[in-house]
Amino acid sequence: MATVYLAHDLKHDRPVALKVLRSEIAAALGGDRFLREIAITARLDHPHILTLIDSGDAGGFLFYVVPYVRGESLRSRMDREKQLPLEEALRITQQVASALDHAHRQGVIHRDIKPENILLHEGEAMVADFGIALAVQGGERLTETGLSVGTPEYMSPEQAAGDRQLDARSDVYSLGAVLYEMLAGEPPHTGPTARAVIAKILAAPPTRLQVVRGDVPATLDHALTRALAKVPAERFATAAEFAAALSETRAPAVVRDRRSGRRRAAAVGAVVLLALLVALWGWHQWRSGYRPLVIMMDSPHPDRVYDVETVRASGTNADVISDILADLPIVRQKELGGPGWHRYDEIVAFHPDLVIMHYSTFRGSDSGDARPGLKTFLSYFADRPTLFLIYTRRHEAEIRRVVDSLMADVEAQHPGLLARIRFFGTPDHGGGPHWRDPVTAGELKLTVKRILRLN
Repeated sequence: MATVYLAHDLKHDRPVALKVLRSEIAAALGGDRFLREIAITARLDHPHILTLIDSGDAGGFLFYVVPYVRGESLRSRMDREKQLPLEEALRITQQVASALDHAHRQGVIHRDIKPENILLHEGEAMVADFGIALAVQGGERLTETGLSVGTPEYMSPEQAAGDRQLDARSDVYSLGAVLYEMLAGEPPHTGPTARAVIAKILAAPPTRLQVVRGDVPATLDHALTRALAKVPAERFATAAEFAAALSETRAPAVVRDRRSGRRRAAAVGAVVLLALLVALWGWHQWRSGYRPLVIMMDSPHPDRVYDVETVRASGTNADVISDILADLPIVRQKELGGPGWHRYDEIVAFHPDLVIMHYSTFRGSDSGDARPGLKTFLSYFADRPTLFLIYTRRHEAEIRRVVDSLMADVEAQHPGLLARIRFFGTPDHGGGPHWRDPVTAGELKLTVKRILRLN
């Protein structure tokens, strides 16, 4: 649907992927509809979704901008290896399912899940082109051009039949087809032409995965069969349900040979020793590849934002902080606060390593006390290892005076929690107390690196 250019973002001094829609799609679609539909996806903020940076219409050229991922697509990986290890295929699928479930809860259906739209970055799966299929979907002008949306091998039966009222179950089918190919080496349905593939999708059941690959446990085969059901009502209702079913899969039982007690004891001992060595090696590998999750929270109220440019872009301090930390080996996630905020359990469920938050994250437009909401939020993490970095415009010494009573209450109610909280002031270095001051930005990045012990 688009030509992709590696471009340089002059404003933020970073490489980006600039995608320009094909001229026939742009002509059939028109700029207004594209920009209106793609704006919906800008709200999606998830560790496994490739963020939309910008979009627009430049002289009739419709474009959108996403981060440049230094890695490869799942398609490139599968072209090279054909079949992926079972555990890795499951991990990738569950990460994509998590991204899809987040988008579905925001009312956004991807409509074009395929290996080309799953990028592998630092060992993590990133879903690209969210909402792009929706942007070019619909409209009689598109139908008249003969353009179709989606890739036949991964289309759900209802999508292949031309049904425009798609829901989450269509993406579940497509993700199931991707998982099938990761394990089997080819999609569940193939054919010489798109018409032949669609005919099989509508009528023929796919070959059972256990027939194609013998190391697939029955629980996985059953889950995949359900995900690829012809009738949407027979599939998992949500991507989260699909991921949960995959997490319950177990490797096939190993048949033990009956040998003498002495040999069996020796074998068991050797297996235990080997398992310990493998576990130790795996732990070191996991630690070397682990990227801490950092959640950045702030109030959307303009009075809490530190510079005019961010306010003009309808952003928060979290948006600027996310850019500052972009080159650190972390997973970044932005969240909004506010006086009516109540998503405590959801944030806890993310298991963040670090939460960076404005002192007034939970205060509204009035000048009321910001401490009650902040204390409530911190109390949810009393028995968790999560670290906190709390900042304001004031110098660090002033912050401590402001929050002394808050910290005294927190420590009295939850002993030990105070030790996991750091404070950060944004002193005036000549450019004003805001994040775009290079000295302030550098100090923040250094503080985060020290807190997370990043090399």
